[in-house]
Amino acid sequence: MEFKSLKNIESSFRQIRLFGIVFLSLCAVITVWSVWSSYRFAERQREKIYVLDNGKSLMLALSQDLSQNRPAEAREHVRRFHELFFTLSPEKSAIEHNVKRALLLADKSVYNYYSDFAEKGYYNRIIAGNINQVLKVDSVVCDFNGYPYRAVTYAT
Repeated sequence: MEFKSLKNIESSFRQIRLFGIVFLSLCAVITVWSVWSSYRFAERQREKIYVLDNGKSLMLALSQDLSQNRPAEAREHVRRFHELFFTLSPEKSAIEHNVKRALLLADKSVYNYYSDFAEKGYYNRIIAGNINQVLKVDSVVCDFNGYPYRAVTYAT
């Protein structure tokens, strides 16, 4: 009787060990599959590009190479910066809000221009004169031959 119970303990131990190995193997397979599928999903999402239609509606465009749309992105970036930085209303909070958004699109040199304009009283004169300044960008020409990229903006 004692030997039989010993056999049961030994076979039970083998079964538990087998179940443990199968469980760990299954967990490893599920982990590897989930990591692989998440990377595959992320790669597919990187191919999607969202296009602004005159800064208003958002459309989805698919592309195989992200550098194909770099010129359009750069032109829109430059156009949006100029609209934010130079479209001013006669209210201090609106000016600060637009300039803050424009500064996020540019480097430190733009902040220096903003400080220079503020020191010379440009923004105060706009507020005092109740002037509404609107910039309409006609076109943006970008030169991608050298880095940093150069852009020329034609606006009224």
